Amino acid sequence: MSSTISPSLPPHLPRGPRSVPAPASVPAGMRGLLGGMRASLRVLWAEAPGYQRLPYAVGVALIAVGLAHAVIWAVVGGSASGPLSWRKPTTFGISFGMTTVTLGVVASYLPVRRWIGWPVSILLCASTSVEVAWVSLQHARGVPSHFNDMTPLDERLFTGGGVSIAVTILVIIVMTLAAFARTTAPAPMAWALRSGMVALLAAQAVGAWMIVHGLSLVEDGASPLTQSMSTYGLAGAMKFAHAVPMHAIQVFGVLAWLLGFSGLTQRRQLWLVVMAIAGYAGLFGIALLRTIEGLAPFDLSVSTLVYLIPCGLLAVSGITALVCVYRAAATRT
Repeated sequence: MSSTISPSLPPHLPRGPRSVPAPASVPAGMRGLLGGMRASLRVLWAEAPGYQRLPYAVGVALIAVGLAHAVIWAVVGGSASGPLSWRKPTTFGISFGMTTVTLGVVASYLPVRRWIGWPVSILLCASTSVEVAWVSLQHARGVPSHFNDMTPLDERLFTGGGVSIAVTILVIIVMTLAAFARTTAPAPMAWALRSGMVALLAAQAVGAWMIVHGLSLVEDGASPLTQSMSTYGLAGAMKFAHAVPMHAIQVFGVLAWLLGFSGLTQRRQLWLVVMAIAGYAGLFGIALLRTIEGLAPFDLSVSTLVYLIPCGLLAVSGITALVCVYRAAATRT
C-alpha cells in the first residue's frame, strides 16, 4: 500500500497514491483540486479491507441491474406507475445499489474488526441482492412483487422479500449505533453520516408503515393489480415519504466530502452540514405530514410553497460549498 499522500488530499481521508495530473489546459489550482478528489475516491477502494470492498462491488452490480432495466424501459416504453411497471426493478436496483455502496463507505469511518466486518458485510450484500432479485424476478414473470399471494410461490417470495429487508434494517441499526458510539470521521463528516443513517432508518420506518397499510388493504379484499397499495387516504403518496429520507445520507456525505476541499474551517463546514440536515429534515417532515393528511406531494395550493423553506436551506448550503471549493482551487498556485 503506497505511503505517498496527494498534496490536495484533505487530512481526514485515508492515505493513497498521488493522482495523475489533469491536462495542462486546466488551471493549476483546478488540477490540484481534481487530483485530490480523484485520489480520495481511489483510496476508498485501494485501502479498503475485503469486507468493505464487497459492498462496493455488490452495490455497483445492483446499480447496473437497475440501469439495465431502465434501458429496456426506454426501448419498450410503458407507464411509470402500476405494479408491473419497469420503474419498479429500475428504482429498486439503483436505490438498493446506492445504499449498499454507501454503507460500505460508512464502514470506512468505523473502527470495525474484520471478524465483525465480514459477517455484517455478507448479511448486507445478501439481503439487498435478494431484494433486487425478487423484484426483478417477479417483474420478469409479469406479476406484482409486493402483496402478491395469488400462488404459493408468490406468497413465499413476498415473505422472503420481507425477511431480506428485515436483515437489511438490522444491519442499518447496528451501523447507526456504531456511528454514534465511535467514528474516525471529522465533525462535519460525522454529523453527515450519523444524520444520514438516522434518515435511512426513518425511510425504513415509513417502508414498514407501507407494508402494514398494504396488508390491511389486502385483508379487506384489495388486489395489487387493481388498487394502489401505497396511497394513504385520498392522495397521500407513501412512496414519496419513503423515498425522501432514503437517500439523505448520499446528499449529506457528498456535501461533507466537498467541504473537505473548500479551505473552510471545520466549524464553518459543520455549520453548512447542519444547515443541510435541517433543510432535509424539514423536507421530510412536510412530505410525511402531507402523506398522513392524505394529500398529494405537490399540488397548486399555497401549502406546497412551504417546501421552499427547506429547499432554500439545502440550496444555500450546497451552493456555498461549491463556491468555496471553486475559490479554494482558484487561490492555489
